[in-house]
Amino acid sequence: MEEIAPNMLKKLPVILLFIFVLFLVAFCTWELFQGNLEAAFSTLPFILIIYLFVIRGR
Repeated sequence: MEEIAPNMLKKLPVILLFIFVLFLVAFCTWELFQGNLEAAFSTLPFILIIYLFVIRGR
């Protein structure tokens, strides 16, 4: 039981980051279909920051 808690704590940030990225992509896609390009492309800086954060962690 004690080994499960530290393992879950390591996976929690990854799960939260994955959910956040999925939300950003879904929002961007929805806004593109609505024709609102300004709102759709406003998510790109967040995706770029996440990408650089993940690449730097390797």
